Amino acid sequence: MRLYKSIRVLLSSILLSVMIGHQASAQNLAEFEKKVTEFTLDNGLHFIIIERHEAPVASFYTHVNVGGADEPVGNTGIAHIFEHMAFKGTKYIGTTNWDEEKKVIAEMDE
Repeated sequence: MRLYKSIRVLLSSILLSVMIGHQASAQNLAEFEKKVTEFTLDNGLHFIIIERHEAPVASFYTHVNVGGADEPVGNTGIAHIFEHMAFKGTKYIGTTNWDEEKKVIAEMDE
């Protein structure tokens, strides 16, 4: 009987919390939406800015539609070659001593 009462109190508390939280979140959503600014630059870069002055913090999230899954049909492999150029370098890009780095890269690829 005591267990039943404890479970009933717990479930009632959860239900009350959900009901109060739902009402508060509906009111807060309208206030939150007032703080949102959304725009796109001429180059296609899309921004969603949310001002929250409660804390002196700035943060951001970057999402870029690139990679093998985003390549057009018939042009596959472009993202992969750019990956190698960016991280392994070429004779002219991303290196200060190509002859030495080429030896190390060859060992990594084996």
